[in-house]
Amino acid sequence: METITVSFVKDGDGYVSHCLDYDIVSQGDSLQEAKDNIVEAVTGFLEIASPEEIQRRLESRGRVEQLRIGSA
Repeated sequence: METITVSFVKDGDGYVSHCLDYDIVSQGDSLQEAKDNIVEAVTGFLEIASPEEIQRRLESRGRVEQLRIGSA
């Protein structure tokens, strides 16, 4: 089992999901549907992608951090 990093953004009546690890995007009418759909999309990608493509995407991913802003 693998853990992936996904962002979810409310978009109109639904949600857009973006897997930051493999740069794959999906959507759903509800947050749960968006979660289910991105898992399905990433799983499908991993089943058909070459090892070189998987490695290329992992190497080109950005960095995600949480930063504090404002006064203490």
